[in-house]
This record gives sequence, structure tokens and C-alpha cells, in this order.
Amino acid sequence: MSEEENKNFNSDEEKKIYLSPKELVTFAFGIIEEKAWISLGLIRDTDGEFHKSKEDAKMLIDLAEKMTEALENKFDEDEIKELKNQLANLQLNFVNQFK
Repeated sequence: MSEEENKNFNSDEEKKIYLSPKELVTFAFGIIEEKAWISLGLIRDTDGEFHKSKEDAKMLIDLAEKMTEALENKFDEDEIKELKNQLANLQLNFVNQFK
């Protein structure tokens, strides 16, 4: 590898963004939460359509609940409180959408 190629390679490496495990889990929770809202039929999917699925919504909300439980001792109190609030909103809307 030439010196110029090496410089470009190193600068590309420096541009990569590193997510800490905590940031990665928070990002994953956000994706699961968004998909749960879509499965509740309350927000549009990427295709601009509404999709409502009780089974999908339940699975995603249950997963978010398990994630929140697993993170109780890993995140600080305010972060857990926020996750629990987001989870409670999903659960309440699940009941309202599928009663």
C-alpha cells in the first residue's frame, strides 16, 4: 500500500463512528419501539402505509419490556424511567387499539 493509500485508509478509519454498548442498546430499543408503533397502526411505515398487526405489536412490546428489565441495573435511574414511560405508552396504546 502506498503512503497516499495508507493516509486515505487511516482517515476513513478515523471517520467511523463507534457506538458504545449502551448507545447501541438505546438505538435498538428505539427501532423496536418505532416498529411497535407501526404495528399498532398508529404511524406510517417507510412505504407510507399503515400496517396493523396485533401479533407483531405484542411481540415487539414484550421484547421492549424484557430489554427494559435487563437494563435496570445497567442504565441510570432517569434512563430507566424514560424507557419505562415509553413502554407504558406502548402498552396503553396496545390495549386501546386491540380491545
